[in-house]
Amino acid sequence: VAAGARVQRALEILADDVPEHLAAAGRLRMEHKQASLEELGALADPPLTKDAVAGRIRRLLAMADKRAADLGIPGTEANLSEELADNLVG
Repeated sequence: VAAGARVQRALEILADDVPEHLAAAGRLRMEHKQASLEELGALADPPLTKDAVAGRIRRLLAMADKRAADLGIPGTEANLSEELADNLVG
């Protein structure tokens, strides 16, 4: 669930300025919030490994966080509730 919120924020930050393969991985995560990375990979066209999906989502988030920092706006963790953010930390 937290990953879906971060991906949504990443796509908002980057808008149209995101490589299609990263945007596609992000859209898969948002459309299938409870799916495992392996399941997301199977849903991709063409199918991807779970490592490929994880890498694309990781790069999407990193790209958005860098852009947010450059612009001085909240990054991808801004959409998270305090409870979700606490769960990510520990």
